[in-house]
Amino acid sequence: MGDMESIREIAVASVSVFLEAAPYVLLGFLVAGILRAFVGPDTVVRYLKRGRFRSVLYASLLGIPIPL
Repeated sequence: MGDMESIREIAVASVSVFLEAAPYVLLGFLVAGILRAFVGPDTVVRYLKRGRFRSVLYASLLGIPIPL
């Protein structure tokens, strides 16, 4: 019985994490879709394909709001 209870607890915890993360994942998909619609791939390549330092700087500045 102990093994089945452990498996049940893991399943419940996994579903709980999924349900907590789902709105943020959907929000990320929405933002990505909006960016894709209004900011073309050429624009992204233009800013992120330059020299190493500048492209890393731009990518990190764009990524700052993600954890917030």
